[in-house]
Amino acid sequence: MKVVASLAALLSLVQLATSSPARIPCNNAAASPAPSAPGSFDHQISAYTAKSAFPTSMFASYYNSPASMTAEPRPVITDVAHNSVFPDTLANPTILPLGPSPSEAVYPLPTGAASPNIASTVREELTGIFASSAANCTKCTDALKTAQKLAQQSPKEVPGMLVEMCKKYSYKSASTCEKTYAPQVLGSVYAQIFSYADFSSPDSTDAQYICNIVVGSSTSNCSLPKPRNFDDDYLNKWFRGARTPPASYNINVGEPTQNGKDLRVLHMSDIHVDPRFFVGGEAACTNGRCCRADAYNSTLSNGNFTQGMLPKSNISEVSDYWGNYKCDTPWSLALSSLEAVTPLNGGEDVDMTIHTGDMVVHDLAQYISQDLVKYTHQSLYDSIRSMLGKGPVFNAIGNHDSAPSDFASQGALPDGRSDQLSWDWDNLARLWEAEGWFNHKEAEQVRSHYAGYSVTPRKGLRIIAINTDFWYKNNVFNMIHTQDPDYSGSLRFLTDELFRAEERGERVWIVGHVLTGWDGSNPLDNPTNLFYQIVDRFAPHVIAHIFFGHTHEDQFNVFYSNNGTSRAAEKANAVSFMAPSVTPGNNVNPALRIMDVNATTYEVMDYHQFYTAVPTFPSLPSTDHGPVFEYLYSARTAYGNFTASNANSSHPVLGGIWPDNAPLNATFWAKLTEEMAVRKELVQQFTVFQGRNSPRSPKCITDECVKAKICYMQSGSAILGKQCLQGYGSVQS
Repeated sequence: MKVVASLAALLSLVQLATSSPARIPCNNAAASPAPSAPGSFDHQISAYTAKSAFPTSMFASYYNSPASMTAEPRPVITDVAHNSVFPDTLANPTILPLGPSPSEAVYPLPTGAASPNIASTVREELTGIFASSAANCTKCTDALKTAQKLAQQSPKEVPGMLVEMCKKYSYKSASTCEKTYAPQVLGSVYAQIFSYADFSSPDSTDAQYICNIVVGSSTSNCSLPKPRNFDDDYLNKWFRGARTPPASYNINVGEPTQNGKDLRVLHMSDIHVDPRFFVGGEAACTNGRCCRADAYNSTLSNGNFTQGMLPKSNISEVSDYWGNYKCDTPWSLALSSLEAVTPLNGGEDVDMTIHTGDMVVHDLAQYISQDLVKYTHQSLYDSIRSMLGKGPVFNAIGNHDSAPSDFASQGALPDGRSDQLSWDWDNLARLWEAEGWFNHKEAEQVRSHYAGYSVTPRKGLRIIAINTDFWYKNNVFNMIHTQDPDYSGSLRFLTDELFRAEERGERVWIVGHVLTGWDGSNPLDNPTNLFYQIVDRFAPHVIAHIFFGHTHEDQFNVFYSNNGTSRAAEKANAVSFMAPSVTPGNNVNPALRIMDVNATTYEVMDYHQFYTAVPTFPSLPSTDHGPVFEYLYSARTAYGNFTASNANSSHPVLGGIWPDNAPLNATFWAKLTEEMAVRKELVQQFTVFQGRNSPRSPKCITDECVKAKICYMQSGSAILGKQCLQGYGSVQS
């Protein structure tokens, strides 16, 4: 009965060298020193102590002035696009919203006249399906076909059916069912998925994907479809007959800095500011979002209390003014982090910033709205522009930077529904232009490429940003046309821009949010496999580096030639860096990364990781200062000794120490994985860095864990990541 009930809740659930010497024989930075000086961190700063006082001048006015640490400030933010002020009710921690505006609901158009009593007919058919003796996977796919009838004939009845099913089978509480599947929250989106997905074609895999990923494999017993095979014919067409890179390529294309030193580039990710952070509430909750006025821990409270009035005796861990491990970032921590950047850079502005997405809070679906997203983006981008100075900022959109969260709709959707998130792209384009980071022509790309773009901020460097929600498994729009690895056209855009960069002799940084590999738990197989083929074609000569975020952890992925069939260091051709988060959720310390970048090759020479320890936050109100940002490690210093693996390496490093003038390229990181296999304590050190010295990070000292993490590091696609031993990918809990 448990399985039947779970299936009946189906509708509720649907929610050395820069390159390989064999490929690039000339102008290789590993073979000969780059013209500009190697990375150096002048004016070394070991720590920065933030101010205790909130920088009130950051915003013109406040609904709640930051006069004390008993409550978070609530700045008054103007929606410049509409010349109106966002109301205090949007971010007031004690007045949680009832839900987004009903106008945010977007339905599919009916495909024809509705049959009489279609909702009753669908209800009866679903009851029969779940009561049958068919295999669970068959029940799931049959239920989807039945739901499609309702979505195509009477789409506005889908949310009501979802709420009804959710209540009937106790999937959630009655109140949560009504809020979650309201038309303007998730109800109308699922009506689109039911309507547009292909549940009838014999070759379609849409139903299997929905049953495996959205419903869940443990409930549906549906296996994930086999990944698509990109044969020579497919790849020849994709690359338009130009699959072979040029015989030689000059990577020294930039201009040295005036002082001959490296560029300083900030890589920041996952700020997740929570404007509704409630100081003095429950920080270790068992419901919803912690550090909220309605949060509680069920071991000490039954949840029956007025919002913001939970007695102290019923609080297991108090939410602190500066933040907590199970919560997103309060305003105080967000601005202290931005304040720390310039001092940590020796008192000078960074030359540029890469922000790899997710500014908006993690939240329950009913609390996310278009206005909340706009409010967050407007306030944070203004703060970044003010506090980081002259350097341009290049942003990627994250899965939480939309409403509803996780969703991005493709341009090929029918019924004109491709523009349902255009408000988001339009708003970002306007903001990035207004902040002075893009000109008007560049901003127009943001509108037409789902917040993606291709720009050249400096001679010889091209930054290409793409919306990685189109390979994120939690984007339900990806459950449509699942056999097409690029239904959105984003990878076509990326490929075409890489071809243009190759023709111009440029180096490229690819910027996105959701990573492509690691343990394979976040991305989809087909699009990340195609991305892997694209990287293989254009790295290492064009693609210098790839930058992601999303996991909140300090991670990297090495990309190898020939689909990673060999993990030898000489086969490595690209590396992606996953930046650690500013948010401490879940159980990680907030972090900032400043990179030394060669000004002519645009390769990372080193990076410097800083963090602030959350366990120190409770005592800060009794001091005269804010969070202390400490130096955690230098990548070159921590990882540049390959002595132990040198003897058995097919690609030994002279003297065992990575040369000072060699970049931290794919070969470096591939060599590191070889060294880790010999010196297993390095994997534990890496694990400490994953959570930035968090006392809550589990250790990685068993042979199983060590082997698994090395495998994750060597897996740049979801397919490769899933081949690794699972269960060791994250330090969060």
